Amino acid sequence: PMISRSSGDRVKITHTIEPGKGETGCLTCFYAPPEYPVLAKYPCFDYPEYIVNEIKASQYIYIRENSIEYNQPTLQPATSNTPLTTCLCCGHSPNVIIVRDQISTIYFDDLLMDSVRNDTRPCNPLHTFCCGGHGEEVRLESRFCWDRCYRGRSLGGEQCGLMGGCCCCCVPCVPVGCPQCLCPCAARKTIYVEDAETAVQIVTKARDDARIRLQVMER
Repeated sequence: PMISRSSGDRVKITHTIEPGKGETGCLTCFYAPPEYPVLAKYPCFDYPEYIVNEIKASQYIYIRENSIEYNQPTLQPATSNTPLTTCLCCGHSPNVIIVRDQISTIYFDDLLMDSVRNDTRPCNPLHTFCCGGHGEEVRLESRFCWDRCYRGRSLGGEQCGLMGGCCCCCVPCVPVGCPQCLCPCAARKTIYVEDAETAVQIVTKARDDARIRLQVMER
């Protein structure tokens, strides 16, 4: 396994990749006032500037000797601080949003690392200008059956929160066309970066070097 190292202090950061920058599209002209972040739901407003800056400051992609670690932060309401908002908003603050880190670590012997490719949508700059986006896309995945199926990451429902621990993806085979929301256990992951081609080269080389160094068998 990738974490079985005789010298633990050698697991260091070897590369950093510039994460993709979120864009809201040409219709967005203003930052929402800090007191009314809910205005970001309307086309002309982005989230308050302090929220946008916190998201940008929290994003990172590190390539380590044995893994890739990245943070794609999300937003969530802050905890309410008055009895009234606690009752009316189920414990959430109606006007304060905080940035929540969403850190993932994928080791190079994970089946997600079987294929690393540039999956950026066609005409991405134009789509981003018109409709917004998160940057270019790097897809980590494991396919088989002439690339028509993803491998399933679990044979049980313990990793799934759908339908009381059961979902349609808790099988060894997931059709490629199945949406992520219905099949969260499919062996696929998307990372948003600034330059997908460069990122693919860096990740692929780091993965291959780690597998050779640690004599990890190909699946």
